[in-house]
Amino acid sequence: MDPYSPTSTYRLQLGPGLTLDRAAELVDYLDRLGVGAAYLSPILTAAPGSQHGYDVVDPLAVAEVLGGDPARRKLVERLHERGMGAVVDIVPNHMSVAAPAANPWWWDLLRSGRDSPYARCFDVDWSAGRLELPVLADDGDGGAAAADRLGVADDCLTYEDLRFPLAPGTYSPRDDPAEVHERQHYRLVSWRRGREALAYRRFFDVTGLAAVRVQDPDVFAAAHAEILRWAERGELDGLRVDHPDGLSAPGGYLHRLRDAFDGWIVAEKILGCGEALPASWPVAGTTGYDALREVCGLFVDPAGERPLTELAAS
Repeated sequence: MDPYSPTSTYRLQLGPGLTLDRAAELVDYLDRLGVGAAYLSPILTAAPGSQHGYDVVDPLAVAEVLGGDPARRKLVERLHERGMGAVVDIVPNHMSVAAPAANPWWWDLLRSGRDSPYARCFDVDWSAGRLELPVLADDGDGGAAAADRLGVADDCLTYEDLRFPLAPGTYSPRDDPAEVHERQHYRLVSWRRGREALAYRRFFDVTGLAAVRVQDPDVFAAAHAEILRWAERGELDGLRVDHPDGLSAPGGYLHRLRDAFDGWIVAEKILGCGEALPASWPVAGTTGYDALREVCGLFVDPAGERPLTELAAS
């Protein structure tokens, strides 16, 4: 039995329009509703302009656009004063790399290649050669025309509004950008390459979301350091784990998380009809997709299955 189990949760989708400070102003309202815990969407630093927070770029800091760590502490304090818990959504499976300069781990990996201390954090097959990044426009020329638009500025390789780091000693002012590009640990290629096998594992086939190797104990510790700091201070009551099925060993990950965090844990495991949650997973349950399927079934006419299946197959 978990030491803490909320009677109910109320999800708050945080963003520029609903910051942590604004969420703190809603605590009295949630209390009147009888809510057991506020369930917060991801609050660690996400990609610039993110509207949801699942595209984390820095797991070591609360997003400033949400109010930063002071606002988080204020919200938790108010929740605890009203007898409510704080449940936070975490994303162990991947990090956003769509804007390399925003992600310090990925930036260092691109700059230093396999010698980067962060190289072990991502699933990259370095034996495949230079790391291909599918970002170039392609009008049927394999990205050749786009490659002619590469530039160098402020010690970065540039393409459109994207910046990429330069490995030490690979650039001088008289060098052509194409030559500089060839000296890097990465290679910018046509966006169409994203449909093919790339040398880094992704979230499904989303090229801007690189998978994180949380099965490595050191990577796990680094990726969860901030979250576990909150727990040590009594400022975290529960965790909602996003997409554990994407991990190489979801059960092992959840056991490691349970060893590090003794609060309430639920997993976003989407159960199919007749599928049961693995009994070995040390979690309190799923996040409710199975129940949602049952409820939504009340509103779906089974007679519609055949024409929809035929349409999908046509």
